[in-house]
Amino acid sequence: MRDVSFRQAVEKAGSQLGEPTKTIEQNFADWEGHTFGFGYGTGEPHILRALKGFFDAFGVDDRPNSYNYEKLYEAVTAPVAWLLINRLCQVDIIQYGTSPRFAWLTQEGEALRTFMASKTVGELEDIIGANDDPCYPNACNCGPNGYEKGRVCYNPFWPHHH
Repeated sequence: MRDVSFRQAVEKAGSQLGEPTKTIEQNFADWEGHTFGFGYGTGEPHILRALKGFFDAFGVDDRPNSYNYEKLYEAVTAPVAWLLINRLCQVDIIQYGTSPRFAWLTQEGEALRTFMASKTVGELEDIIGANDDPCYPNACNCGPNGYEKGRVCYNPFWPHHH
């Protein structure tokens, strides 16, 4: 279901929200390409394995979409944990209060974690490798006429508040 505030923000910015035309797999490929996209066939297995391990370490007390940074260290090492925390905060997958040492997933982060949990690293690699027509948070290439200036795709993994 579309977030009404997202549609309003898109239209206020002078863009048009396109109707969903991509599968959830294609949406993931677009998200990964925009967020990490410099693996060029070599880096993806490492990025995806780290990301899956990161998400697998979530769950603090009775909050399955929250994390404790020390648990992340055990799962993916401290350097990898902080690189992922920083990047995922930048793309609005993670939110935090006073410190990202203890944080939680946004709605988009929950969708991403759920999707990734349903796939193996190999399946995710295959999905990314099949992405021939990428779209971006600010540019749609999958409209009826290909790229259209001002058209924005709905992707459940991109932030819905602008």
